[in-house]
Amino acid sequence: MNEFIKIVLLFFIYSFIGWLWETVYCSLKAGKFVYRGFLVGPYCPIYGFGILGVLYFLEPLRQNIIVLYLLSTILVTILEYLTSYGLEKLFHASWWDYKDVPLNINGRVALPVSLFWGVGCVLIVRVIHPKVMLFETFLAEKFGMILPIILLVMIISDLIYTLVNMQSFKKVTTQISTAVEERKQELSTVLNEKREELSVNISELKESASGEINERKQVKNAELTSWLEELKDTPTIKKIVTHMSYNQRRWIRNYPKLKLKNVKNPSEVQEIINKNKKNTK
Repeated sequence: MNEFIKIVLLFFIYSFIGWLWETVYCSLKAGKFVYRGFLVGPYCPIYGFGILGVLYFLEPLRQNIIVLYLLSTILVTILEYLTSYGLEKLFHASWWDYKDVPLNINGRVALPVSLFWGVGCVLIVRVIHPKVMLFETFLAEKFGMILPIILLVMIISDLIYTLVNMQSFKKVTTQISTAVEERKQELSTVLNEKREELSVNISELKESASGEINERKQVKNAELTSWLEELKDTPTIKKIVTHMSYNQRRWIRNYPKLKLKNVKNPSEVQEIINKNKKNTK
């Protein structure tokens, strides 16, 4: 029983530390507050699983820093790859992408990032973990079995809510994608008609001053640009975005490398959601 309490508490402590690290790092990088994490609560389970794996499998090697570093790097790299693959297959979305980082594998993991995680694991095992154990012991003695049960109920409820929310998210993004494609077809017809009209007008103005022709072109081009902008401001699309939940908008807003796999035009869908986010907060 004591071992169960220890595992649960350590999992949540390191999940919170991972969430805190990502939130602070991404906030500083973006110049604004960025609430990281796939789930609603302030924890990133991948860090909890990763650190627990390192602690239970590799801590006996803590005295050999080179072996500890190499095996930690391999372990967390495998975990990160499997997590990326699993999330993509389950939710048809890619949450991070290392394709712009050298020596990456399918954009899921990259050697420079893995080497950094290895350093972090060594730091945790040899420096941070002894202090965390003092905190874990305090919590275990103070709350016993009650706190682990509360934490497990909380994260299970969070997971269920997030899974339901993700299914809704997939439906919403598909609806936006469909609305965009339909609007494109409508505007394509209008644009073709306007281009034909512009060609006729220019032919009629061949004998006129070139300045008048250029002015007419500028007016028509401005009209075309305005119609193209309407693609992202139609009432149907705005209504769909308005009904997105906070968590769904947060995924789009705080994961700039999120790639949707279930839509034809993912970049346009993300741009539309971001453009309308001020009206949906």
